[in-house]
Amino acid sequence: MIMCAEVTGVDNGRLIVTDSSSQQEVVVNTRCLDFNKGEKVKICYNGIMTMSLPPQISAYSIIRMPGNHAGTYLKRYEEILKTMIKDMCCAGLTDSISHNFIVQMIPHHRAAIEMSENILEYTNNSELIEIADGIIEEQTKSIQNMQDVLSSCSEAVNCSFDVRSYQTGVKNITSAMFSQMQNAYSDCRINCDFIREMIPHHRGAVMMSKNAFKYDICPDLKPILDAIIESQEKGIRQMRCLSDKLKCR
Repeated sequence: MIMCAEVTGVDNGRLIVTDSSSQQEVVVNTRCLDFNKGEKVKICYNGIMTMSLPPQISAYSIIRMPGNHAGTYLKRYEEILKTMIKDMCCAGLTDSISHNFIVQMIPHHRAAIEMSENILEYTNNSELIEIADGIIEEQTKSIQNMQDVLSSCSEAVNCSFDVRSYQTGVKNITSAMFSQMQNAYSDCRINCDFIREMIPHHRGAVMMSKNAFKYDICPDLKPILDAIIESQEKGIRQMRCLSDKLKCR
């Protein structure tokens, strides 16, 4: 298990840190005490954390990470994800599957744009920059396309059985996506973190689009769904290829 943290002090031969992800104070039992307050570190431990206050872990390796921005990056990612989940779950649904798809996909796209803007503040990997720029461009255009047809597509009403069936599919897809994104593995390598977070996000959009195609939807929405599926399946392939190059776990 790996924890990204900031050193807050040394007390009685133990290192005191603040977990960058949870902002929780943690006591680290280690012989490596040559650290200064405010330094960013990557702590490798066996995954066991005591129930004491503050909790304790035993490290087998602590790596100093000068200038590391993983904590700031992850905090912003968690904010984006939290907002996306709230906005998708609280979207105003009607008896129109076309309408429901649009009002839930727009905040999904918006999160992808913000996640891409977040990684662009930290990465210098040219391939990842190209991927993030592409996400921003494609999903900004997709949001505009959906907003343009929202009014007319909302008039495409479906029977209650189909609406319930559609939303059950959406719930299953988004529940899995939310869980995978919330539990995406982080090892403080920001480029790899982004890939692990964005692949399930893209996969969710593809599955939501394919789910919508099972029903009678607005004709103007169909090319938008096709574009989402094509662009995000391509993005998944690109990110998996880059993940192999970067040796992301």
